[in-house]
Amino acid sequence: MVPGLEQFAAWLHETAPSQWVRAWPWTWAICEALHFLGLSLVIGIVGLLDLRLMGFLPRVPLAALRPLLPWGIAGFVLNAVTGVVFFVGTPEQYVTNIAFAMKMLFLVLSGLNVLFFETQHGHRVLTLADDAPMPAAFRRAGAISLVCWLMVLFWGRMLPYIGNAF
Repeated sequence: MVPGLEQFAAWLHETAPSQWVRAWPWTWAICEALHFLGLSLVIGIVGLLDLRLMGFLPRVPLAALRPLLPWGIAGFVLNAVTGVVFFVGTPEQYVTNIAFAMKMLFLVLSGLNVLFFETQHGHRVLTLADDAPMPAAFRRAGAISLVCWLMVLFWGRMLPYIGNAF
């Protein structure tokens, strides 16, 4: 447990934005729907790209998938915004919850994976022939990304069930 997190959660819980999230009955429901939509965009688009990087769907050119990435990014931004609303609304549910910590861990790992891939190999994506076998680095990055995003999904879903286990 990080020192001061419980005090931070208690302080945040008493702020006006936190009270508003809890007071307005539609906030949580609307944010849940938007969070699901954002996650669908991320998993759907990034998952498709990951599968292609892993060597599946060989008839789908990588260049054809790249224009979809802005939609995946939009889904991620939507999830980030709604995730902040959830956290602000009930910070005590998150700061001591192992499921939240694991979700954040896999989110960070996913970000590091894409950062590494884009800086080291991203320029090769568009130059790779459509029928060329996927390089090992591409397959590895796709597998890591897919596992990380599925773990983000899993641990996010476990948040209300695992509870405060720290």
